[in-house]
Amino acid sequence: MTEQNNQTDPEFIAAQLKKPSGDFAEEVGMKMNRVNKPLFDLTVETMQLQGTERLLEIGFGTGAFFKDLFKYADDLKVSGIDFSEEMVKLAQSNNKKVIDEGLLNVKWGESDDLPFSDSTFDKVYCNMVVYFWDQPGKHLSEVHRVLKPGGKFYTGIRSRESMLVFPFVEFGFNLYAAEEWKEILSENGFIVTNEQVSLDPELDFEGNTLQLESHCIVAAKNG
Repeated sequence: MTEQNNQTDPEFIAAQLKKPSGDFAEEVGMKMNRVNKPLFDLTVETMQLQGTERLLEIGFGTGAFFKDLFKYADDLKVSGIDFSEEMVKLAQSNNKKVIDEGLLNVKWGESDDLPFSDSTFDKVYCNMVVYFWDQPGKHLSEVHRVLKPGGKFYTGIRSRESMLVFPFVEFGFNLYAAEEWKEILSENGFIVTNEQVSLDPELDFEGNTLQLESHCIVAAKNG
């Protein structure tokens, strides 16, 4: 398969979205930034960040949005984990200043085995990540473990209907309606407390104008 064909093959795109790698990693990461910025904005607004909180992002991609967190609260201590080594390197390059200042720590790893101690974080969040959790209970158990008592988990997703317009979701995506994801959270030690919904700006996809529906689902650690 040629390089050009690779970039348009739905199965290849799906694999890259799950774990950007190789020669395409940076390009895929940049495209994800453009599409996911409205969802990131919704998630950050929903989190209502406060100074001195400890925050974890799962699946940060290029890390381009980390700097925006510190606009909301100066004294945050932020950690991030991503299982694409290429994304970790890009995030380190994109955030050298705040990493050197000790405000940000990014690591390579997987969210079903988080390299953090129990009860470390006030808030954990992820955007467009849970689609790739084949066994979500394992990941949610780890999120629950690293959250402080009463800590909150923020899941950023697009509505199932929004995502079905993309042909690549047939390959390895576990799509959820918001109510389905809330039920999974409830079954895995969380109490759903809030949901925020917004319509993204219109975007062009293969000559068609689309408008995605973003959801941020908030769940508190139970116990």
